[in-house]
Amino acid sequence: MPTAAPARMMGGVSPTGTYLADLDAALAGPRRARRDLVAEAAGHLDDAVAAYERAGWDAEQAERRAVADFGPLDVVVPAFQTTLAVAAARRTAWLLLVALGVQPFLWDGPVSVAGTDGRAPDGVLYPVLDVAVEVVGGAMILATVALLAAATIGNRWHRAGRGVARATSLVTIVAAVTMSATGLAMSVLAQGLHPAYWATVTGFLFAPMAVAAWSGRRTLATC
Repeated sequence: MPTAAPARMMGGVSPTGTYLADLDAALAGPRRARRDLVAEAAGHLDDAVAAYERAGWDAEQAERRAVADFGPLDVVVPAFQTTLAVAAARRTAWLLLVALGVQPFLWDGPVSVAGTDGRAPDGVLYPVLDVAVEVVGGAMILATVALLAAATIGNRWHRAGRGVARATSLVTIVAAVTMSATGLAMSVLAQGLHPAYWATVTGFLFAPMAVAAWSGRRTLATC
């Protein structure tokens, strides 16, 4: 008599195939992490089905009992969803950390001098924004490192839940909007900028922050 196989995940009318399809449809999060979780569930079900078949149950009965043992979806899905939310939070935190990490080099290097004549714009607003981008950026980096630690190393001792994922999402979105708005304001105040300036700022500020914000929004949807 054939035993259960991972091919059940491809769909079908078998109890385990239906269960896995419903589980996959109920989960939201990174595709690879979701696929890995469903594959892990399939492996557990395969082992359980094989054990029941060795005990004398026919294939369909063995599958039904294996599904019953694994647990109803309203119990299994929340636990799996939390795992997916934390996985999404880790990816989002890394994206934000990379985007923020480039900013000190960006503003102290290619765009440190706003005008082509080597002078910063007149007035008090530009210097205030210049300080603000350093202070806010530094604070955001520290917050991101703390959240990343909570979702990675800290997760070994204290299970990170959806609260950590939600906090990572919100910090990422706020940081992306704040840094982008500040950078745009500084650029608008600047004088005599070359197209190369806008290309640099777009490539190293606006684009990375947009990607981080998009990831933060997707992570928030998993919480």
